Amino acid sequence: MVNIINKIFFIFLLFSINNLIYADDTVKKINKANKLIEENEKFDENLPAQITETNPEFIYKFLLAEIAAQRGELNSAGHIYLDLAKLTKSIPLAERATRIAGSARNVRLAMDSAQIWRKLDKTSIEPQRIIAELFISSGNLAKARPLVKKLLEQGKKTRAEGFLYLNKILSQVENKKNALRFILDISKPYLDIAEARFAIAHAAFSAGDKKMALEELDEIESINPKWETAVLFRGYIIGKEWPEKALAFYQDFLIKNPKSNEVRLEYAKALTNLKKYDKAKRQFLRLVNSSLASSEISLTVALLSIELGDNILAEEYFMQSLKRGYTKPAQIYIYLSGIYDDRGDFEETLTWLKKIKSGKYFVDSRILMAEYIAKYDSVDSAIEMLDGLKKGHLSHDEKLIILRNKTSLFLTENRNQDAYDAMRAEEEFFKKSPQFKFDYAMLVERIGNTVLMEQLLLEAIKLKPDYAAAYNALGYSWADRNIKLQESRRYIEIALAYEPDNHYILDSMGWIHFKLGNLKIALKYIKKAYSINKDPEIAAHLGEILWLQGKKEEAKEIWKNSLNRHPSNTVLLETTNRFR
Repeated sequence: MVNIINKIFFIFLLFSINNLIYADDTVKKINKANKLIEENEKFDENLPAQITETNPEFIYKFLLAEIAAQRGELNSAGHIYLDLAKLTKSIPLAERATRIAGSARNVRLAMDSAQIWRKLDKTSIEPQRIIAELFISSGNLAKARPLVKKLLEQGKKTRAEGFLYLNKILSQVENKKNALRFILDISKPYLDIAEARFAIAHAAFSAGDKKMALEELDEIESINPKWETAVLFRGYIIGKEWPEKALAFYQDFLIKNPKSNEVRLEYAKALTNLKKYDKAKRQFLRLVNSSLASSEISLTVALLSIELGDNILAEEYFMQSLKRGYTKPAQIYIYLSGIYDDRGDFEETLTWLKKIKSGKYFVDSRILMAEYIAKYDSVDSAIEMLDGLKKGHLSHDEKLIILRNKTSLFLTENRNQDAYDAMRAEEEFFKKSPQFKFDYAMLVERIGNTVLMEQLLLEAIKLKPDYAAAYNALGYSWADRNIKLQESRRYIEIALAYEPDNHYILDSMGWIHFKLGNLKIALKYIKKAYSINKDPEIAAHLGEILWLQGKKEEAKEIWKNSLNRHPSNTVLLETTNRFR
């Protein structure tokens, strides 16, 4: 029969059973599948086959199954193969039915097929393993227990790997305490195996018993002190509460085991997370040509070099990452353009950006290109480049981004009328866009048309009732002009309800209270805003309130620090000039 099966052409994918056990409704399906076990018990594998491979019925059904599989109708194919397996007592067909069920994510069929496979081939471990997995994934640990114990007894050579695999499956069990009790029972005869201890440690930590987890890791250290998997898990546990202690732990291990690249990689990541960029870079540099060398590690070294101001080294490793086949080269092209911009090499800057011809970063690359053209050539040339983009290939949001940057370029040269004309020309196209209306409102406020500004902000709010920025902008505008103060407060309160930690809105709330004469309340809000973001306008407001409260030296210090960072900010300059 095996020969005939092999001679008949078939096409389908045989996935691991792992594709099956993580299906969304696995538990429900497995419970239904369990009911079929009783039916399978009635199947007598010892009785002779009802049909043979030469029987016309067999040939017809087999070909039918093959055609179904080729068409992707895996459920139908699986059921036919299972039916044939029962009729012919064929082990290969039972296995095929099981595998196809895995491909189709049909838990019920998989369990049914695997049960028949196990009955027909009592010597094979594979169907037992699959059935055990299905029971475990469903949380039916009681039925899984005898199967797993038998598998561990049979698989002496693969026992260690079995525990690692078991650990992976158990991690999917919802009841973590049950999973821990299960592995403690299963592992009793094998506590001299590091992998068994590791499965216990992992289950214990998942169940909230950190003490037991660390004790098991101590036992592993006495069995296999250089096992990196266990070392990494201990570092992870320590790092959850004490990141600095985790660093010390990794460092100590690496002193004794300098070739442990997996641990070194985790050590480098931990240093990066703690913003110890220089130390992190040194560790990544030791990994770029190691067994773990990859485009991602080369990229990480490049990014750390950028952070540390070393553009020469950054360029070297960006190029290395590209050579190693980094899957998102557009990101690197953008970074390389920045490096060449820092060198004042306009042509090379644009060359890297021009490599991005489509995709997620296309618009970003063109916005950057416009900025560089404006910087090295002229704003008009930059505008011309943006206008020349094939707008039909862009989404609505991308078109808005380009328009916003176009107007921004005009504003850098105080060409307010040109910016206004650009926005007005697109008014009809973006009439349903709250973001456009907001941007348009901010622009017309700049040119003094507060009536149109208010109209546009109210339209934006109508389109997007939770538009915090629009509520805030309208409320702050009234407060700053010292009009409609109570209405201003109401609008800012709405904005703050939507975004309670937004420093701009907190500043606005402080400012309206200042206008209303509530200095203490005003100070509370603006201090909070300043603690989040030391924006120059917030600094101006904070200093003014402190000054009026008689805290002049504190006010002067805040203004001084802010002026050092933002010497040209008009609001800050105007405020400080008033109080000299």
